[in-house]
Amino acid sequence: MSIKTSASIIADQATVCSAIRGKFVAAPASTWRPLRDIAFDWIVVGLIVWAVYRMGMLITPLAIVVIGNRQRALGNMLHEASHQNLSPQRPINDMIGTLLLAAPLLNSLPHYRRQHARHHAWLGDLERDPDLIRCTVNQGDSWFQVYVRVLRSYPAWKGSLLGHLTDRHITFDQWLTIVLWWFWFEAALAVLVGTHVAWLFLLLWVVARGTAFHAITTFREMTDHYGLSRRGIFEYTREVPDHGPVSILLHPHHNGYHVTHHLFPHIPYYDLPRAHALLVQIPEFAKRARISNAYLRGQYACVDGWGVRHA
Repeated sequence: MSIKTSASIIADQATVCSAIRGKFVAAPASTWRPLRDIAFDWIVVGLIVWAVYRMGMLITPLAIVVIGNRQRALGNMLHEASHQNLSPQRPINDMIGTLLLAAPLLNSLPHYRRQHARHHAWLGDLERDPDLIRCTVNQGDSWFQVYVRVLRSYPAWKGSLLGHLTDRHITFDQWLTIVLWWFWFEAALAVLVGTHVAWLFLLLWVVARGTAFHAITTFREMTDHYGLSRRGIFEYTREVPDHGPVSILLHPHHNGYHVTHHLFPHIPYYDLPRAHALLVQIPEFAKRARISNAYLRGQYACVDGWGVRHA
């Protein structure tokens, strides 16, 4: 797959690459670190489903939030798989990406990779960036009103709920991979822990995708680029460094370092904080990068620019 990258993206990457050359060596993609983190995400999901089964439906709202958050975490790892950051060996990277991430998230890794490559190459392009969020801002809108409007978009909600299952651009084999994965997963659960747990897992998984996962994903995607000038990486991207439990909820696996990621897509997620710490010492990056150290309030807050006025 060859996609021509826009000139503004190349220029931004070249500027920083020349400044950082010789000062930073990215850790090679490690297979075991991603496997550990993916295993943790799945264990959390399994434990909260088991807790609902044993303790009753009273903890269902908490379970849906937890599952939605870990679905977002697994989605961020799928994003890493699209950049081959899960393993230095492409077949292993893609096997992990398909079996542990894409299929359970109702996605096709090859289709996700194609779409995401276009996002990187044509960042902010009204016609060619598949991740560009279009939304009309009305006079007097606060950031929250705009967020709710984007959240209520039916195509976006359907994508969160059903993934690529209804996407006409995936092949039948890719669609069948997703369906068969869930068939065998549910069958294995039924044999190992019982039919009731298997159905409960499926129900909680689907409800979480249509609620908590959608809400978290929409907010996270808007923090990446929404409301900014569509002129290259620096102008159109926010850098959100890790800062506490809220980052774990909204940007698990260091997914907030988005300027750093767009400049260096093949730096693995676990190395992004180290890369960011070095980049902020480079005058060109420090001057041009939009670094958001707060989500809602403060200078360069993530919601800055979402609405005409801000709550």
